[in-house]
Amino acid sequence: MSATIPTITGPDLLPRLGQIRANTPAFLLDCAKQGDLVRFSVGRIEAFLVNRDTWVRHILQDNHRNYSKNTIQYNSLAQVTGRGLLTSDGEIWLRNRRLEQPAFSRPRLAALDQVVIPAVERMLTEWEGAAQRGEVLDVDQQMMRLTLEVVGKALFSIDLSRSAQQLTQATLTALDHIVYQAQNLITPPLWVPTPRNVRFRRAVADLDAAVYALMDERLTSGEPGEDMLGMLLRARDPETGAAMTRRELRDEVITLLIAGHETVASSLTWTWYLLARNPSVWQKLRDEVQVQLGGRMPGSADLANLPWTAQVFNEALRLYPPAWLITRQAIAADALEGVTIPAGALMILSPYVLHRHPAYWPEAEVFDPRRFAQDVEQGRPRYRYIPFGGGPRLCIGSQFAQVEAQLILAAVTQRFRLELVGEEEVPAMPLVTLRPKGGLHMRVKVVPHPGPLP
Repeated sequence: MSATIPTITGPDLLPRLGQIRANTPAFLLDCAKQGDLVRFSVGRIEAFLVNRDTWVRHILQDNHRNYSKNTIQYNSLAQVTGRGLLTSDGEIWLRNRRLEQPAFSRPRLAALDQVVIPAVERMLTEWEGAAQRGEVLDVDQQMMRLTLEVVGKALFSIDLSRSAQQLTQATLTALDHIVYQAQNLITPPLWVPTPRNVRFRRAVADLDAAVYALMDERLTSGEPGEDMLGMLLRARDPETGAAMTRRELRDEVITLLIAGHETVASSLTWTWYLLARNPSVWQKLRDEVQVQLGGRMPGSADLANLPWTAQVFNEALRLYPPAWLITRQAIAADALEGVTIPAGALMILSPYVLHRHPAYWPEAEVFDPRRFAQDVEQGRPRYRYIPFGGGPRLCIGSQFAQVEAQLILAAVTQRFRLELVGEEEVPAMPLVTLRPKGGLHMRVKVVPHPGPLP
């Protein structure tokens, strides 16, 4: 091990356990100030915080086969999702990735507005009443319900408009328990009926019931359908001809439901927060949608003419990447520019930290969508910006998320402005995704309808 690599040993970590548990991203950000590669040593556990774009590329792309998802992060998450696309490795992951990729093809993305816009319109109708009554809304919850409805309809042809709130709460309860386990290394086994364990088991049972009912209804109908669920039901192993097991189907559906809505919802929530704190950016967004849409709702074909909308969302993803932590385990020994990485080492990559690297992002804490203008982006090395990961494990729904989020941003901005209730900065909770502590409470204000353009 090179002596030039900063090392944080077990005793050095003990005084900072409180900070690690309360605000892990801030702890990692502090550590990154020591260098782009920081070694942690706690007993027999060796871990490395990696914060250089070329090294991130090496782990996620160039030598990705040497780095597995056999980590505490993904093994804990598997308690909820099972071994779906997000947590699986090897041949199972590759089979399912190939199987599910067609559901995110260009033609399907182009038709996404047919799902997104009706869902947004239902939400905005509710907001009109809230605006008239001067009510305060939890925009975090609003975005969660909206994106769950979208992913349910787009991927599985199911209407979750009535059950979205219940499933959203079940998702949050289940995932929050996973974070609690990660932050508290000694916790009662799940079979112990503590209040927290009971809530967790009930949440997973609610998710299971919803997914199995969906699967059974489709199987009973005799028509698999042309959506994602239909693809999974028709899938056959190329060697054995066997269909996916009931458990495998459950794991993939729950993974897509959870990953397909919470990440987009989190990103949108922080986008509204940043826009409210930067009124000039919001005004430029408002001007763009007025000029390009003239009062009508957007469609996917309009997105090419809404560059500022895309830049706003991408900058929000930079500051608040929903997947703020990526971990891998080294299968065999490796090296990063002469530094030995032993087999079994835990590799910690944090988009939250990388996106604030002072050498890559001047004035990194400033919300500035101009960073994502086309000419600026073309000159940026690929692995300095990884809100959806990278390499073969790049999030399968990254383009889905971009289209969905930009449609929602444009549609809402046509009719409403979201204002923060207080001036205080809203802290981010490092759960499975970054979420605002206590929700994001805002008032919705109706903005004048621009009318048709001359």
